[in-house]
Amino acid sequence: MATTAATVWMAGSAIRRKDDPDATFWYTFTGLCMVMPMILIPAMKTPALSGALVLVAAATAVGTHFYARRHARHTAANKRDFALISALNETSAWHESLLVQWSRYEWDPAAAIDFPDMSDVGVPETAALIRAVAVAGRLSPAPSSEPLTEQQIGPYQQAVAQLAAALERAEAAAQHSSY
Repeated sequence: MATTAATVWMAGSAIRRKDDPDATFWYTFTGLCMVMPMILIPAMKTPALSGALVLVAAATAVGTHFYARRHARHTAANKRDFALISALNETSAWHESLLVQWSRYEWDPAAAIDFPDMSDVGVPETAALIRAVAVAGRLSPAPSSEPLTEQQIGPYQQAVAQLAAALERAEAAAQHSSY
C-alpha cells in the first residue's frame, strides 16, 4: 500500500513540474517495478492472494489520486490567498505611508506655513488629492472573516496608486507656488 501510494503521489506531483516532462513516466515506471513483484510473487503461491493484493493496490492508487488532487487544490487556494493577503498588506502599508506624508502638511506648523496650498482645497491639485484620499479610504478592504478576492484588491491598488500620483502633483504645485 505504501509503495502504491508513494508511486501515485510522486507521479501526480511530477505532472505539475514544468521543468521535467519525463518525471511522470519515470516515477510510474519505478513504482510499477516495485509493486509488480509484490503482487506477482505471492501469486505463485496463491492466486486468490494476488487478486486481493491487486484490489488493495488499485484501491490505494485511486484513494491516493483523489487525495493528491484535493491537496493540490488546497495548496493552490492557500497560495492564492497568501498572494492576496501579501498584496493587501503591501498596498495598505503604501497607503499608510502616503497618508503620513500628506499629514505632515496638516500637522507640522512649519510645513503648513511653507506650503499653505497643501491645505487649501481651492487649489485644484489639493482638491484632487483630497478626493483621492477619500476614494482610497473607501476602497480599502475592511477586515472580515470572508476570504479576499481580486475584485477587492485590484481597485484598492489602483486607488492608492492614484493617491500617490495626486500627492505628487499637489506637492509639485505647492512647491511651485511657494517660490
